[in-house]
Amino acid sequence: MLTPLAADDPPSIAGYRITHRVGAGGMGRVYLSHTPGGRPVAIKVIHPELASDPDFRQRLQQEVRAAQRVQGPYTAPVIDSDTEGPRPWFAAAYVAGPSLYAAVRTHGPLPLPAAARLLAGIAEALRGIHGAGVVHRDLKPSNVLLAQDGPRVIDFGISRALDFTSLTRSGFTAGTPAFMAPEQAMGQTATAAVDIFSLGMVAAFATIGSPPFGDGPPPAVLYRIVHEEPDLAGLPPALRELTARCLAREPAERPTAAEVVEECQRLLVDAPESADGWLPPAVAAEVERHLSTVTSLPPAVPAPAAPGPAVPPPGAWGPGTLPPATAQRRGRGRLVAFLLATGLCAALAGGAIGAMVLGGDDNGVEAGSGGDDDADTRGGDGGQEEPSPSPTSPEPSDEPEPDPEPTEQPEPEPEPTEQPDPNPEPEDYADIDIPARYMILFTDDPPTPRPVDNGGHGRGDFSYSYFTNSSLSTEPDNNMVLLEPGQDGSLDVCRAETRFTNDIVSNYISPGIQICVTTARGDIALVTLNERVTRTNSPSSYVNIDLTVWRSASRPDADN
Repeated sequence: MLTPLAADDPPSIAGYRITHRVGAGGMGRVYLSHTPGGRPVAIKVIHPELASDPDFRQRLQQEVRAAQRVQGPYTAPVIDSDTEGPRPWFAAAYVAGPSLYAAVRTHGPLPLPAAARLLAGIAEALRGIHGAGVVHRDLKPSNVLLAQDGPRVIDFGISRALDFTSLTRSGFTAGTPAFMAPEQAMGQTATAAVDIFSLGMVAAFATIGSPPFGDGPPPAVLYRIVHEEPDLAGLPPALRELTARCLAREPAERPTAAEVVEECQRLLVDAPESADGWLPPAVAAEVERHLSTVTSLPPAVPAPAAPGPAVPPPGAWGPGTLPPATAQRRGRGRLVAFLLATGLCAALAGGAIGAMVLGGDDNGVEAGSGGDDDADTRGGDGGQEEPSPSPTSPEPSDEPEPDPEPTEQPEPEPEPTEQPDPNPEPEDYADIDIPARYMILFTDDPPTPRPVDNGGHGRGDFSYSYFTNSSLSTEPDNNMVLLEPGQDGSLDVCRAETRFTNDIVSNYISPGIQICVTTARGDIALVTLNERVTRTNSPSSYVNIDLTVWRSASRPDADN
């Protein structure tokens, strides 16, 4: 629910004027704002104690970038952010509708047709999330928002930042115990299959009003998830088998997101179409109330740019507070991303409001955000002033000046610019073993594994980790693309691909995969995985790869 701002709430965030507080969760507070055009957005601001943790902040930066790659009609992508400033935040378009948690707690379980449409929408969202190389890790009823045209899955991937912090902080538990998968509860690798298990949990909650492993203290709930069978007696018979498959203890026995969509579509073949939409009347009425509340609020005027130092003191809020490097990164690209992202969200009744909620907890707190940049947020209109006369200019003379003798000026010859070879010869390296927590640099000839830098957080051009989470990684300024089966690992293909990531998690790592890596300095490489040997929590784990490097092969027109 929207509440007035308190004394410790900021009046504006990076040019977004704040009008209301939406709620708070384990990661931060969520605020309502509007774009200059009047579109409602929500902004999540990270708690100071998390923002001060370097490990958390680094992981948050990586996960926000990953979440920005996710697109789809049932997801709410992150469309604006600053994860490097004194108080990190990220933003998305606001979803005018309650969370699944709040709807079920207030109005009771969903009937079968609504539940089947809900699960199909969530599963389709997971297809997009997993396709971008992201694992949600915290799918639960309060992270599913109910809009007029279907559900929206929020906060995908972001919980991994909190999970990374929990490895070094006592008192932190990533995820929500009642909706965790067994392997997640035991601290094992979280793959896409954990989201399918959580989807089964959500199916049970949506149709019987409670988690299938019961409530109670987190340790007791986690024990039942790991060692006992779920109670599915109250589920509609048509959904019981599908839910049971999602809740299989072994990840390999769970269906894929695509199979869940298929099964739900079969359940909906004979479902009658309702003139009132997909939701039960009471929930649909609540969505209408959310819409009318948000659209009746006056749009916030963009916060004016204030004069001041280029770099604000720590903790400063308001316009003009972004560090110069961050301000330079924001601009047209963010506006285009906002228009594309909100264009994917179907128009909601009365106002064509794009949908998303960021954050939330099991008390039904919702929020979503997004936005674009304008000149006001950077302090200046970008215009040029007329040059003023120089104070040392000579006084005008009454004597006519003689015409200057014409002189022929030779045409200046353009300076030659050295252009890199557009198609350099590839350099091939075979049979490279990369142990866990080791990396390689493509500038080495031959590339030789070396320990990762910065206490285990440096990635080099290509690195491998296998401890609590298995992943293939590259530096944040580089880009990786996992090629689809059948794609040719050629230079042209690597140049053309734009499905960028910095991490490829365990469930996508298998012998035979090929990965394109483009470095910030312009090298392009093709990594072919030959073998992966894993030993739990052991530095003896390693991957064996073949490597092809095209040095200085990245062209500007191929990167943009």
